[in-house]
Amino acid sequence: NQLWIPMPDLFDLGLPGPSGHENDTYVSGNNIFKVNNLLNSGGVVPLLKRVILHNIIFPETFYFFVGFTGYEGRSVMPILRQDLIKDARPATTVEIDTYMSALGFTKCSDDGKYQNTGYIVWDVMPRNVLKDAEGDIYVVDAEIKSIC
Repeated sequence: NQLWIPMPDLFDLGLPGPSGHENDTYVSGNNIFKVNNLLNSGGVVPLLKRVILHNIIFPETFYFFVGFTGYEGRSVMPILRQDLIKDARPATTVEIDTYMSALGFTKCSDDGKYQNTGYIVWDVMPRNVLKDAEGDIYVVDAEIKSIC
Protein backbone atom coordinates (compact mmCIF):
# COMPACT_ATOMS: atom_id res chain seq x y z
CA ASN A 1 0.00 0.00 0.00
CA GLN A 2 3.06 2.23 -0.26
CA LEU A 3 2.95 3.05 3.46
CA TRP A 4 6.60 2.11 4.02
CA ILE A 5 9.13 4.93 3.72
CA PRO A 6 12.73 3.67 3.84
CA MET A 7 14.93 5.41 6.42
CA PRO A 8 17.16 7.06 3.78
CA ASP A 9 14.04 8.66 2.24
CA LEU A 10 12.97 10.44 5.46
CA PHE A 11 14.85 13.55 4.39
CA ASP A 12 12.42 13.76 1.46
CA LEU A 13 9.77 14.70 4.05
CA GLY A 14 11.52 17.99 4.79
CA LEU A 15 14.34 19.58 6.74
CA PRO A 16 15.20 18.05 10.12
CA GLY A 17 13.46 19.99 12.87
CA PRO A 18 13.50 19.92 16.65
CA SER A 19 13.52 16.41 18.05
CA GLY A 20 12.77 14.98 21.44
CA HIS A 21 12.98 11.71 23.29
CA GLU A 22 10.28 10.00 21.22
CA ASN A 23 10.06 11.92 17.93
CA ASP A 24 12.38 13.04 15.17
CA THR A 25 10.77 15.81 13.16
CA TYR A 26 10.99 17.03 9.60
CA VAL A 27 9.58 20.39 8.48
CA SER A 28 8.29 21.15 5.00
CA GLY A 29 6.19 24.19 4.13
CA ASN A 30 3.11 24.18 6.35
CA ASN A 31 3.73 20.67 7.72
CA ILE A 32 5.71 19.01 10.45
CA PHE A 33 6.29 15.27 10.18
CA LYS A 34 6.91 13.30 13.37
CA VAL A 35 8.69 9.95 13.25
CA ASN A 36 7.86 8.23 16.54
CA ASN A 37 10.36 5.68 17.83
CA LEU A 38 7.73 4.13 20.19
CA LEU A 39 10.02 4.42 23.25
CA ASN A 40 7.29 6.04 25.37
CA SER A 41 4.12 4.81 23.68
CA GLY A 42 4.00 1.09 24.45
CA GLY A 43 3.78 0.13 20.77
CA VAL A 44 2.05 1.06 17.54
CA VAL A 45 -1.54 0.37 18.66
CA PRO A 46 -1.36 2.40 21.92
CA LEU A 47 0.24 5.28 20.00
CA LEU A 48 -2.47 5.29 17.34
CA LYS A 49 -5.19 5.12 20.02
CA ARG A 50 -3.61 8.17 21.70
CA VAL A 51 -3.53 9.95 18.33
CA ILE A 52 -7.27 9.33 17.89
CA LEU A 53 -7.95 10.78 21.35
CA HIS A 54 -5.70 13.76 20.58
CA ASN A 55 -7.65 14.41 17.38
CA ILE A 56 -10.93 14.37 19.32
CA ILE A 57 -9.78 16.75 22.07
CA PHE A 58 -7.41 18.97 20.09
CA PRO A 59 -8.72 19.03 16.49
CA GLU A 60 -6.79 22.23 15.72
CA THR A 61 -3.58 20.14 15.86
CA PHE A 62 -5.02 17.07 14.15
CA TYR A 63 -2.56 14.25 13.44
CA PHE A 64 -2.63 12.63 10.01
CA PHE A 65 -1.17 9.14 9.60
CA VAL A 66 1.44 9.09 6.81
CA GLY A 67 2.98 5.62 7.02
CA PHE A 68 5.83 3.73 8.63
CA THR A 69 9.59 3.70 8.55
CA GLY A 70 12.22 1.74 10.39
CA TYR A 71 14.88 -0.83 9.85
CA GLU A 72 13.36 -3.69 7.88
CA GLY A 73 13.08 -6.82 9.96
CA ARG A 74 14.07 -4.96 13.15
CA SER A 75 11.87 -1.95 13.91
CA VAL A 76 8.74 -0.08 12.86
CA MET A 77 8.18 3.63 13.51
CA PRO A 78 4.92 5.41 12.65
CA ILE A 79 5.11 8.67 10.72
CA LEU A 80 2.53 11.33 11.57
CA ARG A 81 1.91 14.78 10.12
CA GLN A 82 0.55 17.92 11.75
CA ASP A 83 0.04 21.43 10.46
CA LEU A 84 3.05 23.55 11.38
CA ILE A 85 2.30 26.31 13.88
CA LYS A 86 4.35 29.20 12.48
CA ASP A 87 5.84 32.04 14.51
CA ALA A 88 4.98 30.24 17.74
CA ARG A 89 6.53 30.19 21.17
CA PRO A 90 5.88 27.95 24.18
CA ALA A 91 2.71 28.91 26.05
CA THR A 92 2.99 29.83 29.72
CA THR A 93 1.49 27.61 32.42
CA VAL A 94 -1.17 30.28 33.11
CA GLU A 95 -2.10 30.34 29.40
CA ILE A 96 -2.27 26.55 29.36
CA ASP A 97 -4.42 26.43 32.52
CA THR A 98 -6.82 28.99 31.02
CA TYR A 99 -7.01 27.13 27.70
CA MET A 100 -7.62 23.73 29.28
CA SER A 101 -10.29 25.24 31.55
CA ALA A 102 -12.02 26.68 28.47
CA LEU A 103 -12.08 23.16 27.02
CA GLY A 104 -13.82 21.90 30.18
CA PHE A 105 -10.83 20.37 31.94
CA THR A 106 -9.97 20.75 35.62
CA LYS A 107 -6.36 20.97 36.72
CA CYS A 108 -5.31 17.92 38.74
CA SER A 109 -1.78 18.87 39.73
CA ASP A 110 1.05 21.27 39.02
CA ASP A 111 2.67 18.91 36.51
CA GLY A 112 0.41 19.66 33.54
CA LYS A 113 -2.30 17.11 34.33
CA TYR A 114 -5.99 17.83 33.62
CA GLN A 115 -9.21 15.84 33.75
CA ASN A 116 -12.81 16.08 32.60
CA THR A 117 -15.61 13.53 32.71
CA GLY A 118 -14.15 11.49 29.85
CA TYR A 119 -10.40 11.98 29.71
CA ILE A 120 -7.21 12.49 31.66
CA VAL A 121 -4.64 14.57 29.78
CA TRP A 122 -1.11 15.04 31.05
CA ASP A 123 2.28 16.35 29.98
CA VAL A 124 0.45 19.52 28.91
CA MET A 125 3.53 21.61 29.57
CA PRO A 126 5.06 24.61 27.77
CA ARG A 127 7.30 22.29 25.72
CA ASN A 128 4.15 20.66 24.26
CA VAL A 129 1.87 23.70 23.94
CA LEU A 130 2.46 26.58 21.53
CA LYS A 131 1.05 30.09 21.26
CA ASP A 132 1.04 31.76 17.86
CA ALA A 133 1.41 35.44 17.00
CA GLU A 134 -2.38 35.98 17.29
CA GLY A 135 -2.44 34.47 20.78
CA ASP A 136 -4.08 31.18 19.82
CA ILE A 137 -3.04 28.13 21.86
CA TYR A 138 -2.14 24.79 20.27
CA VAL A 139 -1.51 21.54 22.13
CA VAL A 140 0.90 19.77 19.79
CA ASP A 141 1.73 16.81 22.02
CA ALA A 142 0.09 15.37 25.13
CA GLU A 143 -0.50 12.08 26.85
CA ILE A 144 -4.20 11.16 26.91
CA LYS A 145 -6.25 8.39 28.45
CA SER A 146 -9.97 7.76 28.21
CA ILE A 147 -11.63 7.18 31.62
CA CYS A 148 -14.98 6.08 30.21
